[in-house]
Amino acid sequence: MEKSWVDEDKRCTLTISQCLQHEIEPSYCSIAQWIFNVIHNIGEGLLVLDSDGNIKLSNKAAEELFGYYRMELYKKPFVELLAPPYRQKWIRTFLSKKKKNKANHYELLGQKKDKSTFFMEISTSEVFLKEGKILSVLVRDIRERKALEKAALEASEQERQRIGQDIHDSLCQLLIGIEFKAQFLAQELHEKQEKGEELATEIAKLAREAATSARDIAKGLAPLAMTTSDLISSLIELSQNTTKNTHIGCQFHLIGEPIIPNPSFIIQLYRIAQEAINNAIKHSKATQIDITLGEMSGMIFLQVEDNGVGMKMREGMNKGLGFRSMLYRAGMIGANLTIDSLPGKGTKVICSLPSSVKSKTEVQEKV
Repeated sequence: MEKSWVDEDKRCTLTISQCLQHEIEPSYCSIAQWIFNVIHNIGEGLLVLDSDGNIKLSNKAAEELFGYYRMELYKKPFVELLAPPYRQKWIRTFLSKKKKNKANHYELLGQKKDKSTFFMEISTSEVFLKEGKILSVLVRDIRERKALEKAALEASEQERQRIGQDIHDSLCQLLIGIEFKAQFLAQELHEKQEKGEELATEIAKLAREAATSARDIAKGLAPLAMTTSDLISSLIELSQNTTKNTHIGCQFHLIGEPIIPNPSFIIQLYRIAQEAINNAIKHSKATQIDITLGEMSGMIFLQVEDNGVGMKMREGMNKGLGFRSMLYRAGMIGANLTIDSLPGKGTKVICSLPSSVKSKTEVQEKV
């Protein structure tokens, strides 16, 4: 058998950081120099992490994106490049993955050296080398995409508001007019002792029910949730209507004195509550749903919990069940959304964001 062209005694033993980080140790071969040039000149940020989640290698795009010099990033925990609400999620989910050698894509809120935040998309991939496990993280700045998505979502929300207002101002008023005329007709027929009184009364009843239904639809399309107190009122009404219109009991709970200064955040939180309740009604077989809005430890949170049959999370996400919509809406306002569920244990949806989110958003928009 022909001897391998690689001499085991001469196999390269340099680590990635030793080979490619110029400040640490110069490159030892032309291949390393070529790889170095490729990595440091690609347009997207690239970070290489060791098994402890510390940065071993960064390229120019990543350094510019986060506002650090290369040696400032070297050995820095990657978790410190995330906005605080996302750090535990990274530690829990990203560094404890069961599947290996799989590329994964996530949207997170990054944090720059100056503490300002920005939306980013990362792709991660694990590789096992002689020196141990490394994790490559490809980082993309998606602020522009998020801005476009936010504009599209706001346009959609404005259209819903317009339709809801039209239903309330025109259709509801017409139905109320029909109800009054039918009642007047029923009174006339009763006084003249003519037939048709019962029919006129029934018409008035149907018109009243139609007006109530149209008003409820209008409220669903255009909830008057522009302040925190409006949001609380809307969530109370949502819980009451859920109890009234379904076989499921629904209660609202308020913890502390949450203040949400941004109207667009309020609308998205209301929509998330709506979606979570709709999912519970359709799929959970629950007998009780609890909506909780509150503030604790500097975090505003909205929680919707049911006592239903629960599910396997992967199956639930694959079926849709409105989860993608909730995740999307949470991402639009920089909130963290978690969905906990197990078969037979019910489902809990929690959306949380820092109570000082207004100032952070203003900083972000200036970046």
